[in-house]
Amino acid sequence: MDSISDDQFSAWARSIRNGDEIAFKNMFDATFENYVRYAWRFTKNKDTAMDIVQESFIKLWQIRSNLDPSKSLKTYLYQIVKNNALNYLRDTPQDSAQLDDLQIADESSVVFKEEQESELLEPLKKWIDELPDRQQEAFKLSRYEGLSHDEIAEIMDISARTVNNHIVAALNNLQERYKTYKDVNDKHYE
Repeated sequence: MDSISDDQFSAWARSIRNGDEIAFKNMFDATFENYVRYAWRFTKNKDTAMDIVQESFIKLWQIRSNLDPSKSLKTYLYQIVKNNALNYLRDTPQDSAQLDDLQIADESSVVFKEEQESELLEPLKKWIDELPDRQQEAFKLSRYEGLSHDEIAEIMDISARTVNNHIVAALNNLQERYKTYKDVNDKHYE
């Protein structure tokens, strides 16, 4: 979704607000998979995630006359998807393990040298999953969804400065864990 400009989202918002079904379909086709990946982080089930995103687009269409093209449509839809996913989790009996582990790292977004990939990917995924919830959410929205601090702030209902603090804390945490990991592994090879 990084390739879709903010101007395109604003154009879609104006057109959708005016009832343009073609613009709505174009936006749906261009963004659906990204929103499904986001919903899947909560549900861990692709079919359920797809249903949640479809319901989110239906809600967007129903409230289209209230859209403000000067505000981020992309962020607004992330909020709708998140709220629908959380409502689903609240209203549907879940395994306690599933509720404890709502999000996973997107391995395809992490790039390493080939020789380090298999060795470092699992610990990194674990470290990200062990971040405090708010740090983890801000970090993943920034690094895996490509959202700006302002967009993340809207989704998380916090200030952009607090988003920055969460991301910096997450990066510091991950850096410390990596240093410890590296020190331990370097000693094994001496």
